[in-house]
Amino acid sequence: MVSGDRDQLLDALSPGIVSIAKPDDVKGEHKSIPDLLDQIPGVYVRSQSGSAHYTTASIRGSAPSQVNIYVDGVPMNLSNEMAADISTLPVSGIERVEVYRGTTPARFSGAPVGGAINIITKKPTEFIGSISIGKRSFNSEQYATNMHFPFLTGHMMVAVDRDTTDGNFEYTDKTIKTMNSTVFADGSTPASQAGMSTQLPAKRKRQANRVDKENLLIKWEDKRFIFKFAATDLDRMMPGSVPEHIRYIDHTQDLPQYTPDPQNHERRQVMRKREAIAGWRESFGAIDTAINLTWLKNKQSYRDALLMTLPLSFQNMMGGAWNDYTTTRKGVSGDLVWRLNEAGSFKHQVEFHTEYYDEKLEADLSGRIIDSDFLSQFHRKKRNVQLQDMITIAPLGGLQITPLIRAEKLTGPTIGSRRNPALKGGSGDYNWETTGSLNAKKAFENGWQLFGGTGTYIRYPNFYEIYGNGWGIVPNSDSTGKAVALVPEKGRTVEAGFGWQGRFSEDFRGNFRITGFERKTENNISLLSTPIAAKYINVGDAIFRGIEIEGNIAWTTRADIQFAVTKQEAHYTGGSSGYFYFGGNSVVQRFPGQTIHVLAVPDVTANVRLNMRFFNNTLSAFIEGNHIGRIYYNQDQWEKPLTRMNVGGSWLAAKVGPNKGLRVSFGVNDVFNEGPKQEMGRDGGYMFTHPNSNFYPQQYSYSPNVLYPYQGRTVYATLNWSY
Repeated sequence: MVSGDRDQLLDALSPGIVSIAKPDDVKGEHKSIPDLLDQIPGVYVRSQSGSAHYTTASIRGSAPSQVNIYVDGVPMNLSNEMAADISTLPVSGIERVEVYRGTTPARFSGAPVGGAINIITKKPTEFIGSISIGKRSFNSEQYATNMHFPFLTGHMMVAVDRDTTDGNFEYTDKTIKTMNSTVFADGSTPASQAGMSTQLPAKRKRQANRVDKENLLIKWEDKRFIFKFAATDLDRMMPGSVPEHIRYIDHTQDLPQYTPDPQNHERRQVMRKREAIAGWRESFGAIDTAINLTWLKNKQSYRDALLMTLPLSFQNMMGGAWNDYTTTRKGVSGDLVWRLNEAGSFKHQVEFHTEYYDEKLEADLSGRIIDSDFLSQFHRKKRNVQLQDMITIAPLGGLQITPLIRAEKLTGPTIGSRRNPALKGGSGDYNWETTGSLNAKKAFENGWQLFGGTGTYIRYPNFYEIYGNGWGIVPNSDSTGKAVALVPEKGRTVEAGFGWQGRFSEDFRGNFRITGFERKTENNISLLSTPIAAKYINVGDAIFRGIEIEGNIAWTTRADIQFAVTKQEAHYTGGSSGYFYFGGNSVVQRFPGQTIHVLAVPDVTANVRLNMRFFNNTLSAFIEGNHIGRIYYNQDQWEKPLTRMNVGGSWLAAKVGPNKGLRVSFGVNDVFNEGPKQEMGRDGGYMFTHPNSNFYPQQYSYSPNVLYPYQGRTVYATLNWSY
């Protein structure tokens, strides 16, 4: 594990761009791993509704499935998930979060198109610990404890945390609010035209937001060995969406009295995840070696309480009422670092990484055809070999050049069913693929730094994309019923930038970094929705461009400002493969002469935070602002920008050592309650008319809610005892 302060880590961790966030910097603020990632440029975190719900991360406009997520270097992504759910990650026991944009170092498996996120757990070295108890709005509680202590020849760490919330926040259905105030020319109202004797209430309380999450982490290590066991238990409800259309009768979401409404079903997900790692490392002079064995088992179940009581014909296709997925993964990886000619003009640090993962998925779901191997059991094997050489050229002032080459192979199942031979086809077996990158970095004595790089990438489709989830997502097939195989996404990226670190004066110091990037993706995999179901397809080729700015300005130890801004755009450029919406034409053929946006990519993300410290850090306060720009939901529809402000502080009420003792933290997130107010935008605006528009053509405008409103103003307080 690389250790040191932030500036040392930035240079040591990667030949490319890496950013770091530390949970201890925001201890007591009820921040999660997704909240920390929100502070890093190029990262967009998307949460479905309230706190601790299904949350994914994208980097530089990528799809969440294009981002590899690791915990201590071990992959977290599972093949039966659209993308890794980062809401399940604990905060207690985490030392730092590393985000790699563009180039991914050789010690991480594969070549993700979007980038990589690595969660580093704390390294036990001495007897220390902490206990914290917190409460926040919406009947939410947070408990955490961790302890480090000597054990045998090394040190042990035990970390436990629990986060629970009802999460049912208030919001206004803005479509209903407008329609309730509308009276048509014939004296009727939208409610009466829908056959309702009374109007639906516009004020709502979000339902089915309950989450109960527990995490356990046990880690022991000494100079040669490491053993880790992690467990996550998650029990959460799954809220429905808020309609953006004008069918009055369909806006009964979050009104429990309308139980037939699918949006009000009691949908529940339970997850039990267990993971174990055993590792050995040894040094032989200038050579460091390591071997890790990993095991993971994830059991995940979904239940719709109402649909399970109805006949099969009402259960909305396979998996509509219930489904169970069990994933088991075993793996082995090896690393070798060889430092050559450390005192010479050309210094080399050669890194070799190889790994093998065997993953099995067993699936069972309502409505599945009996005696069929379709959506029942799948098996895939992944092999990977990577070699990197970080070359430091002393005669050129320490210029660092890093070539990297990867080779990977995936062996998977074949799509098909014994009961339906027409569906056979679409192999999941892929031959060895080679990708690589080349990066350069140069630091100057006056604090300036130049850097740049380029690389190629590949991402294989996962089980979720190939076979669906059994509930609304189905495999891709053509008009004859033959399965259509997804091909891997491939991409090329280039980035360049500069930065500076130093002092403005005796009391002021700072740093900043500006990076421009461009990524081209072939055979981009995206979700195709139809009135019947949805499936993943190879849409076509896309291009992503943007600029990132991040930095920090500090005044002694009393105050500092951290900032991170990303401006980006992404659109399709064509390509011979894939369809868009209802098929038949490629992306650019269906919309000739138009800019075809890649969906779910914010045009701007920004985070600014001012930290202030008083009385030798006994008292501290912060002000934080977070902005998310326009996000296209459809080619002519988008989520309007959202800006939220957080404030808070902490007080060291009883001190027993450096930064140890009883600390009280308090604050308010989303001070102005902007989350529940966010709206959708549309070219030409949203309009509705009388059902008989031939006789009553007058148009009325409205502004609908986003599909999944954000939780709003949240007050919190935490007691933390560190010893």
